[in-house]
Amino acid sequence: MYAWLAVVLLAILACVIFMAGLFVTAWRHTLAQVEASGLRYRMRCESCGFEFELSPREFARSGMRRSRSTTRTRAKGVALVSQPHYHYVAKRFVCPACGERAWCENLNANEARDVVNPIALRSFGAALVVLVVTGFVLRAVLV
Repeated sequence: MYAWLAVVLLAILACVIFMAGLFVTAWRHTLAQVEASGLRYRMRCESCGFEFELSPREFARSGMRRSRSTTRTRAKGVALVSQPHYHYVAKRFVCPACGERAWCENLNANEARDVVNPIALRSFGAALVVLVVTGFVLRAVLV
């Protein structure tokens, strides 16, 4: 009697797992392409002042972040594009010089944004297209 409910719930769970897997794959693809671009994050320890570089994979590991930015809207072709301009970005890392976990300022945040955004838009845009196409296929099959 409730078998159809179990099937529907399993189908929803399968779709959620598929979506999560698709976005994890897009994240990994984005990270691999950013690393292939040669981008290095220049960091400065706020406690000792030591400057060092990080790879995109190392930079992505740290979760804590603080930033100050303003949004600038400009015309790009026929569209108005709002883009943040970072005045200050810092993440917590273990400093290679002093050895303590401290806030480290990202010195090239705007340049990194200019490299990462087009790559991320392509990867996550492709994932979104796959999700939309899958949704239309499921709609056509189930209706």
